[in-house]
Amino acid sequence: MGRGQKAKPTALKILQGNPGKRKLNEEEPDFGVGAPPKPDWLDEYAAEEWDRLSAILVTARVLTKGEIGVLAVACDAYGQLRQCKDYLKKKRSLTYATTLLSGEKMYRQYPEAIRRESARKQYLSALAELGLTPSSRTKIKRIPESQTGGVKRLLG
Repeated sequence: MGRGQKAKPTALKILQGNPGKRKLNEEEPDFGVGAPPKPDWLDEYAAEEWDRLSAILVTARVLTKGEIGVLAVACDAYGQLRQCKDYLKKKRSLTYATTLLSGEKMYRQYPEAIRRESARKQYLSALAELGLTPSSRTKIKRIPESQTGGVKRLLG
């Protein structure tokens, strides 16, 4: 069972005029605009995706150094997705045949086909968190350019 909508960042509430009129969190952390350092454990596909996504998100001014976790999850899922696709491309099928003790043939999915679907879901979920899907993009605001950071700058 879900817990309802995810909380909005305070800066986003302020930019929207505090529609709920609730008390705002003035002590929300400020991680600083920019790309977090790329983890060295990412595989080749994931590292390429890190470079691609971080360039897009930094240019759009929606990425902070605190988003390392969700960006790493997105890139790792992308790497797994690509590895599974490569494996299945070599096999030229999503399934393989096994023979039961009764002599009947049974078709099963390769574990990589199942893992590919799981990685695809993780990737899309992480992209939505980063505002990179069409529906999630409507909920994202740019981080305002300013010398000072954080919510206190927005509250004055």
